[in-house]
Amino acid sequence: MMRHTITVNLHERSYPIYVGNDMLSGFAPTLQRHGIPRQLVVITDSHIAPHYLQPLLKHLRHFDFDASAIVVPPGEQQKSLRRATSIFTTLLERGIGRKSAVLALGGGVVGDLSGFIAATYHRGITLVQMPTTLLSQVDSAVGGKTAVNHPLGKNMIGAFYQPSLVWADMHCLRTLPPREVTCGLGEIVKYGVIADAEFFAYLESHLDRALVLDEKIILHIQSVCCGIKARLVSEDERETGRRVILNYGHTVGHALEAAGAFRVVKHGEGVLVGMVAETYIARELGMISGDVHDRIVKLIQRIPIRARFHALKPADILRAMSRDKKTVSGKKRFVLPTNIGNVTVVEMVEEKLIRTSLKHTWQTLQ
Repeated sequence: MMRHTITVNLHERSYPIYVGNDMLSGFAPTLQRHGIPRQLVVITDSHIAPHYLQPLLKHLRHFDFDASAIVVPPGEQQKSLRRATSIFTTLLERGIGRKSAVLALGGGVVGDLSGFIAATYHRGITLVQMPTTLLSQVDSAVGGKTAVNHPLGKNMIGAFYQPSLVWADMHCLRTLPPREVTCGLGEIVKYGVIADAEFFAYLESHLDRALVLDEKIILHIQSVCCGIKARLVSEDERETGRRVILNYGHTVGHALEAAGAFRVVKHGEGVLVGMVAETYIARELGMISGDVHDRIVKLIQRIPIRARFHALKPADILRAMSRDKKTVSGKKRFVLPTNIGNVTVVEMVEEKLIRTSLKHTWQTLQ
């Protein structure tokens, strides 16, 4: 078992991120040390459950946790008020009280949905994140953003609600489909562009090994990404300042997801495509050189993107973008690179340039 710890420093609400491999044997004792309530409900999906649910429940019960489970169908469509209401009903029918915990066992969808449940059930109960995808281990499980979607936009209904701990076990990546590896790499590349030029260069050198989930490479990537996000969340928990740089690639990315009704483009794929479009915008605005633009785009081109995003209509993407919560007073907010390792926020981007960036991206990612 390999394990090390990164801390999200939020004073009395600080919490650890445990990163490692084959860590299950130490999980329940760690929960006990952190005072996690004995009554615990695991929320997971039907893709994850056959692989990890029963061993986890057996482990928890061995350490005297009153552990039960709720299994939902997979997919972004489950991030809805309808699904949340169904889970609330189950919790109430089971007599789950205020002194209980929700354990999110899954990827970003399960983590977001479970976090929303924990934030709102009985006005807030304990939350533990146990991410099982590359994307959730390096990004979405950390930081306290919880939400469900609305038909008019992604993550429109939610709250900032921090977990008591995050347990990122690389063992869970062994069953990860290739498309989910791609999704994780979307967020991973983002971290290099926004905050760490040295890490970006590391990805350029080691991407092929990351694509096959080389253990040494992935453990290093997890540590770097979680470390960057922990620092940003510690500085700016509620995204009123510097944390906004995490949205690089997301203005276009979220719009792609919404334009496809959350069925065509997965989140990490949207971020990859979004970064290409937004990097093009930065170049056209004179914010980066052609060399910087090309380094970013060439790295992304090495990652296989399986989504049929070319079928999406620019008008639908722009419409979704206008409804996004990052749009303020009609101004679409973009996080754009100024160099590798640095970004800035820009609000005045003409619609014509956005349309051109989409056309350019479609051609670039043929």
